[in-house]
Amino acid sequence: MRTIATAGHVDHGKSSLVLALTGTDPDRWEQEKRRGMTIDIGFGFCVLDSGQEIGFVDVPGHIRFLKNMLAGVSGVDIALLVVSATEGWMAQSEEHLQVLELLGISYAVVALTKVDSADEATALSTEKEIQSRFKHSPLRDAPIVWCDSITGRGIADLRRALDVAVRNAPPPLDWFRPRLWIDRVFSAQGAGTVVTGTLTRGGLELDSEIEVGTPPQSARIRKIECAKVESSRVSPGARVAINIGGVSHQTLSRGDALVADKQWIRPRVIDVELISRPPNSPLSPKGRLTLYLGTGEYEVDYRLIDKNARWARITLPVAIPLAIGDRAIVRDSGTARTIAGAEILDLDPTTKISEAAGHLERPFAERVLSTHPWLAADDLVGLTGCGQLAAKEMINSLVTQNLAVAVGQWVVVRSVMTQLENQMGELVNIYHQESPHGTGIELAALATKLNLTVDQLRAAITSFSDLTITQGRVHSASYSTETLSLEAQQLIKALSAKPFSPPTPTQLGADPELVKTLLGTKKLVDLDGIIFSAEALADAQRIIINALEKTGELSIANVRDLLGSSRKFILPIMNWLDHSGVTRRRGDLRVAGPRSGLTTN
Repeated sequence: MRTIATAGHVDHGKSSLVLALTGTDPDRWEQEKRRGMTIDIGFGFCVLDSGQEIGFVDVPGHIRFLKNMLAGVSGVDIALLVVSATEGWMAQSEEHLQVLELLGISYAVVALTKVDSADEATALSTEKEIQSRFKHSPLRDAPIVWCDSITGRGIADLRRALDVAVRNAPPPLDWFRPRLWIDRVFSAQGAGTVVTGTLTRGGLELDSEIEVGTPPQSARIRKIECAKVESSRVSPGARVAINIGGVSHQTLSRGDALVADKQWIRPRVIDVELISRPPNSPLSPKGRLTLYLGTGEYEVDYRLIDKNARWARITLPVAIPLAIGDRAIVRDSGTARTIAGAEILDLDPTTKISEAAGHLERPFAERVLSTHPWLAADDLVGLTGCGQLAAKEMINSLVTQNLAVAVGQWVVVRSVMTQLENQMGELVNIYHQESPHGTGIELAALATKLNLTVDQLRAAITSFSDLTITQGRVHSASYSTETLSLEAQQLIKALSAKPFSPPTPTQLGADPELVKTLLGTKKLVDLDGIIFSAEALADAQRIIINALEKTGELSIANVRDLLGSSRKFILPIMNWLDHSGVTRRRGDLRVAGPRSGLTTN
């Protein structure tokens, strides 16, 4: 399904046109029918000749209800601009067109209505007026269709023109991060809370976990309706009604958003570019404005970033789910004049106001890397609101443009990687000079010192040929834990001279740093404060298993005699074997354990 919003001056026939196209009267309220004027947004559905399903959002044309019009056009990318042949181009024709342009809606069809109530000269004059106004508009290619809702003239032509517009307009982006700006909330008997809106940026499925409202509340989708038909899944671009469980309708309102669970960041401070600001709309350096964003209306504080009022920093009253590129309308809170459009450029502005202009002038990729020198696809998803696939494409583009280098799941600014390699090399060299027997700097400690995560550091080291990681420690690639120094060999030999009753390293005059290194590489093993060589413990294990195979059980005295040692040394060895599962206690005796390789009872 695609969604099309109407636009145009009050009483130019928007609702009548939707009725003629869909068979549904979009004016829902008794007051609307009594006054013959649309007050709030209405809806209708139809199927075009191509089979394309269309949802219509009918918006009010009166200036007093412009905020409702702005809510109605949120999320759509095709407009049906309605101009009466009898009245011509009017104030709200102009303002609505301006809104469409500022929101970046780039496909439209113009319906020249009530042509059977106007003489041909008047209709032709109005058509020329429209063409003149559209001459420099992004919507200048919009076809103008003569039609009349009462007589039915041109309705078939209008349907065909809409079909062409839908075919030409790119399909809505599917970034697998759905967001629905809510335009209606109500409680349905027997069902509970229902919200409606135009779905963007991703599809929704039945039973999906979602967040809805401000602040966000967790909920689950119970039921989905599209064009009044139940569905298990809907795609972006569709008009939908969502029945949600676990949230009261009284806690929600127009302007709230329904989004996929835990996928969106919710900023309160954003940097925006002000678009097409009229020359006669001066802005003071700071103040308050009304921002129309999504289906919501917000009184915001702003500060201009530059003297030409090209950019502004906006502080929202609440945190809402936003994406880079989201469009909004800025109006003067006092005069209710439209001042400009706004496009979000930064969801997490960290630069000072005085430095922000230079930052925002840079291309997006450079801007992001300047504040996020380590950038992963997940970071881009949060920073921009795009999907994983688009984020990965952006990541690859940064590498292709030589702006960054690929490091594991990240791309890193090239200069940052060069600096990091030099810094790490220096730290590791100093370590080896000060600790010649050391096995390297602990990975977590080095990560903390460099202000990186352990995963980032690990990924970086794989890119450096002269550094490596062994058993969680970073050392020079030329250092090998397998190559023992002469001093280390002599220490192990001295301990092995009495393998099961070894002297202490202190008695042997061993360097404590060397002992620590050998313990770290498992050449030596500390059992309750007694240092054994790993080779001695392997021999002890073999001797004890062989004895158990013959006798089935051993006492401490038996083991003492087998190993030619004393109780002081035998107890730590037996406790180690128990803990390893090689032996197990049965009263005062030891029997074969599950990891002995023997049959156990």
